[in-house]
Amino acid sequence: MAVGTRSVWSSPAEPAQLQPFRFRGGTRGVLLIHGFAGTPPEMRGMGQFLAARGYDVMGPLLAGHGLTPEAMATTRWPDWVRSAEDALAELGRDCAEVFVGGQSLGGTLALHLAATHKEVRGIVTMGAMSSPVYFRDWRIKLIRGLKYVARWHVPGGNVDLGDPSAMRLLHSYARRPTVCIESLMRLLRVVDRELPRITAPALITHGRRDRTVDVANAPHIVDSIASTDKQLVWFERSGHAITVDLEHDSLFATLLGWLNAR
Repeated sequence: MAVGTRSVWSSPAEPAQLQPFRFRGGTRGVLLIHGFAGTPPEMRGMGQFLAARGYDVMGPLLAGHGLTPEAMATTRWPDWVRSAEDALAELGRDCAEVFVGGQSLGGTLALHLAATHKEVRGIVTMGAMSSPVYFRDWRIKLIRGLKYVARWHVPGGNVDLGDPSAMRLLHSYARRPTVCIESLMRLLRVVDRELPRITAPALITHGRRDRTVDVANAPHIVDSIASTDKQLVWFERSGHAITVDLEHDSLFATLLGWLNAR
């Protein structure tokens, strides 16, 4: 890395920790997609859990992620979608059935894949963003012009994890390119329009204490998708990153039961 890890990451990370993963545990596939400015480790524990119980699990690294904020700044939402689509195709070559899940942006991408790829057997979202209307920060409304004035956004240090020690598993960029935040808003407008096209079984989960992605996103997804098999599960003690937070064991068990029933 050209820049010291402490200036790049929210928690120190070694390059080897940030790589995509593939755990071959069975013949049914599960694609697990990490969040905006995040990395695969936030999904790895869930992947290991599912692989040990009979699933073939892949956790890709999205374009521009796992490197530097400057690398991310060269990418836009179609690049992130392409990363997810490539992983879906790879997993589909080995598995007759593929479920797609993701946290935050990963959940948004899972929704997009379900709307555009009918081979997706089912979707699982965890703290997913579904519409730009749920972003309350006034700067979002000015993002098109603001990106020329403020190149970077530095998230506040107010972590919403119920288990603060779980930060060691969240290697996300300590600063995020404003152009990528604008691109994220564009993606959300696309996905919001696509929600009624989704018919695959859906498990929508969200941490009740999430202060990063408005909790109103979860019922919006459930109300908007056309799936007849859909379920909303709240995790009452968890913040945004529920895959590593206090109730991750309960989340993993809930997901396993849901997958096994389909």
